[in-house]
Amino acid sequence: MSRKSRFAVLAVATSVTAGLLGVPGAAFAADPATSLTAAEMAAALSEVATASTAATKDGWRAAETISGFVSGSAEFVVDPAGGIAHDQVRLDGDLVGEHYVVDHQGFYEYLTDSASRAAVRVMNRPSVRYVFTPSKTLSMPAYVADYGAAPAAVLTDDTKHAGTKTVHDDGSNDYTFTDNDGVVCTMAVTADGVLSGVKAEEDGLNFALTYTYGAQHPVLPAGSVTVSSADLKKALAYRYLADDVKAAATKGAAAARKAAHGRTVKVAALRKAVRKAAAKTNATILKVTDIAGGVQVSATNPWTQQTVAYTVKASGKRVVVRKK
Repeated sequence: MSRKSRFAVLAVATSVTAGLLGVPGAAFAADPATSLTAAEMAAALSEVATASTAATKDGWRAAETISGFVSGSAEFVVDPAGGIAHDQVRLDGDLVGEHYVVDHQGFYEYLTDSASRAAVRVMNRPSVRYVFTPSKTLSMPAYVADYGAAPAAVLTDDTKHAGTKTVHDDGSNDYTFTDNDGVVCTMAVTADGVLSGVKAEEDGLNFALTYTYGAQHPVLPAGSVTVSSADLKKALAYRYLADDVKAAATKGAAAARKAAHGRTVKVAALRKAVRKAAAKTNATILKVTDIAGGVQVSATNPWTQQTVAYTVKASGKRVVVRKK
């Protein structure tokens, strides 16, 4: 199975290990099996792919469970009518990745990193959990094709291998083969000829993937828990507002003292040194204004209007830094 058929592993791999196989299944009964050549297996699964693709017309959902040395779950939901695809991955009960892709509108992403969580607190919106990035060119079907576990992709990608077909009393079938990674895969097909599940085991991990067909209705994150990507980027610059103001003031003062070589610190040189330090520290948010005898370094949180400021003044051979 290639990356296209491993939708859960795309997220899991970043947290566990690259190369895990995202294929699973339900309960597969042990009935007499018929051997199939690689060509026969590919032809049979191609027919299932055609029927399964037709079944996805109104929508579909792929749900996965992972067990072994790590436990987890994942899902991929597609709503063609609403133009929405939703995926999420959980490991040991924690949500480690989630996306909502809206056709030609943009995508929502769950905030899992500490920097983004700190940024929304800067905005005084600690309940925010999603960032929305607008995009008129984003194609939901293309996203599903690249990252989803569409039945056709699972059924036709790296499946041309000799194996067995097991027919059950209810008319359902299991197709079993070993893929190019050396993993034994079993695909369950309903009596109607559509894919219902896949299972596999690799390196102490068990995967179980099941499919549901029909209309899906994923609900997009509410505005109260969502922030725009532009605002998040801006907030990230203000994360260390107080520390950045202090750093620019103290570093600028130290640079001015060093440049004076033990002589009187000139105001013009001090102002230049502080401005240079501010530019290096955080040019986006820091403001440097001239005052009598030196400068003031400040920054104002645009959401809370809280301002932090330090004055930096020349005093003979010394430089005095004070918080306002």
